Amino acid sequence: EEKPKEETNSSGTRENIFAKWFGAGSKFYEGGFEDTMTRREAALILGVRESSSAKRIKDAHRKLLVLNHPDTGGSTYVAGKINEAKELLLKGRSK
Repeated sequence: EEKPKEETNSSGTRENIFAKWFGAGSKFYEGGFEDTMTRREAALILGVRESSSAKRIKDAHRKLLVLNHPDTGGSTYVAGKINEAKELLLKGRSK
């Protein structure tokens, strides 16, 4: 089976071929984690807006953690980042 070659555009950056071919993958964040998490990064990780309700944040957190839980083969690092994102977005809100 032949794998697609990595395509680069004229500026030399990588192109998201899945978005080009399938219209998928364009809404996902294509970057590494920052040293100290910001509210913007936390919202990107959970796939919610920074101003989302506590219920929406908790629902997004649960959905992602079920998929990435270390007990089911997920990464402990990614699970930690998901938890950190939830805590950061819920900080200062009433439960």
